Amino acid sequence: MKLLPSIPRSNPESPCLTFAPLAWLKIQFFCHAGDTEIGGFGISSEQNLLYIEDFVTVRQRVTPFTVQFDDEAVADFFDQCVDQGLRPEQFSRIWCHTHPGASVTPSSIDEATFARCFGCCDWSLMFILGRTARTYARLAFAAGPGGQIALPTHVDWSVWPEFTKATLIDHELEGWRKEHAANIHIRPASLGDLVLPIGQAATGEAEWWDGFPWHPELDAITYKPTNGDSSREPADRNPAPRA
Repeated sequence: MKLLPSIPRSNPESPCLTFAPLAWLKIQFFCHAGDTEIGGFGISSEQNLLYIEDFVTVRQRVTPFTVQFDDEAVADFFDQCVDQGLRPEQFSRIWCHTHPGASVTPSSIDEATFARCFGCCDWSLMFILGRTARTYARLAFAAGPGGQIALPTHVDWSVWPEFTKATLIDHELEGWRKEHAANIHIRPASLGDLVLPIGQAATGEAEWWDGFPWHPELDAITYKPTNGDSSREPADRNPAPRA
């Protein structure tokens, strides 16, 4: 992990999560590199903790629904950041992960992970990127009475010329490929990976799916019997007129 020198920036009037161009391109690369979720940490600027200068992954096991970080890899990453002179709030507060579809709504697993792993921090942020570039960012405060606020996401393309002068894109891409190969390990999905409504466990009862709303992309799908006749309406919603 090598950060470029910080570029002075003015603070926005209202808070927002901002990505440096290379950090944004990197998380986009990881998002589209496979059909699974991928997770990592946002590395914040020293001047603005909501300005992400880099996105870094650690060794993890992934499925289309889950990300499981290797504890030893996380510890090594934290040690490396400390050795580079970064403060904990710069490397351990912003949890970034991708969804392999269009939806960026946090799942029950996302919410449980965020609460368990970041709930004790004075502040933390969950960021989700989907395949269609939709984003979700939520800032949480544990200090005092606590609270949470949704944030817009921006990319600071104004500094792109500075990055292109300091880096070679082909070199960056090769580094991302090597990082993906080293850290992203796919495991088969199982029943335990099913994303259930918050607070509900898989009990094996037939009613467990009742809490799931229809996905808009599935509403248009129709079905018909695989064999035999049926008195139900045909699957074709626009049948040809009869003579």
